Order: sequence, then structure tokens, then C-alpha cells
Amino acid sequence: MDRPILVARGLRKAYGSRPVLRGVDLELYPGEVVGIVGASGSGKSTLLRVLYLAEEAEGEYRLLLPGLEGQNLLALDPYAKARARRHLALVHQEAAQVLRMGFSALANAVEPVISEVKGFEPLKGLGLEALVRVDFPAGKALDPPARLSGGERQRVQLARALAQNPRVLLLDEPTTGLDLLVQAAFLDTLRRLKRETGMAMVLVSHDLGVVRAVADHILVFLEGEVVEAGLADQVLEDPQHPYTQDLVQARL
Repeated sequence: MDRPILVARGLRKAYGSRPVLRGVDLELYPGEVVGIVGASGSGKSTLLRVLYLAEEAEGEYRLLLPGLEGQNLLALDPYAKARARRHLALVHQEAAQVLRMGFSALANAVEPVISEVKGFEPLKGLGLEALVRVDFPAGKALDPPARLSGGERQRVQLARALAQNPRVLLLDEPTTGLDLLVQAAFLDTLRRLKRETGMAMVLVSHDLGVVRAVADHILVFLEGEVVEAGLADQVLEDPQHPYTQDLVQARL
């Protein structure tokens, strides 16, 4: 695609007197995965919350979609932001932040669209289809997240996101705490969904291996700034900034 679906320019965010985002620029194209790496506290997760319109910030942020083109989403009123957020979905690091741990996996998957889908059977079908598409274990659709493994909980989150049919998927450290085999399987699912749906993704992770497995482009964050950006292989094989070189060396 020759034009981006998401454009952010000069994003700035501070908590009190402490800057967290210092003029961040980002472009995201349909079907593209942008990976964001950096140390804890570098502003990665804050950026995702800003992109999800869950945090106030300064700068420009646009989704180039029908009905939204030309609008700076950061300047919209809360109702308009809620409508714009329908094009976005967020997978959290901790599934317990968003899932209802005592409800079934199926109920969790369809919760965001209950008001939009009329009838029990169509809703159930949508939820089951979403769970199948994220490789959720057959036979566990009625199990609550409280009885599921960490990897299964993340797949329920992913199914919940897919049920919303978003144009942009935001992933905040989705493989943290998962063992290597479970991580690899989850990343395989992300790669397949990228091919099948053409959905754009922003993936935040402290793990360069995770980002490299999925991302087309990488942004390296240091104290709220992008200090290096480029194609994933380029950034990881030939890092230019000393901080990126340290990250790559630490990974090795």
C-alpha cells in the first residue's frame, strides 16, 4: 500500500514534570507490523495507550480511514474518541487487566461486540470463529480464564480483539511470562493473522527475538525518544545508535 493507515507526529506526553514521550513520530501501513523496543520506562507502553486513545497527549494522531481523515484524534471529545477506538484493539501484557476471569473464554471473546451483534446464535458463532482463528484449544471455549494457562489467556485476548474486526492491533508485551514454546506458537499465530487479514500491528516488547520474529520495521526507544528506526533486519544486523548496539549485544 502506498499510503499509511496511521500517522502520528510529534507525540508528547508527561506525567507531572517527567517527560515520557518526547516528540515521537510513527507511520503504520496496512498489513505492516512495527515493533517497538527499549528498556522498561522508555515510553513504549505509554505510546500504545496514546494510540489506543486511552491517554491524553500532545501532537498529531490521525487514522486515515473513511470518516476520520483529516481529524487529529487527540483533539476529539470523549464520544468521538470512543467511536474512533472501534478501529483499534489492544492486547495487554496482563490478561487479567481486561478479561473477566470467572466468565467463559467465549463470553470474554464476544464481550466488546455484544451490543452490536443481534441474537445469541450469531454472537456465539462470531466468538467461536474468533477463538478458532487464534488457535485457541478446541473444547475449552466454555472454560473461564481463571482455569486457563497464560498462553491460552493471551489467545482469548487476541480472539476478543479479532471479534471487533479492528484495522489496527496494538500488542503490549503479549509474550511476557510465557515459556519459549508457547511464545513461538503465539508468534506463529500473529504471523498467520497478518497474512490472512492484512491488519496493521504495533508490537511492543523488550525481547528483540520476539520483535524480530514478527516485525517489518523497528523503532528503538530511549527515554521517550526514537533513537533509531528502520527495517527490522537492518536495525538488528547493523545497528547505528550506541544504545541499539548495546541492546543487540545484550541479546546475543
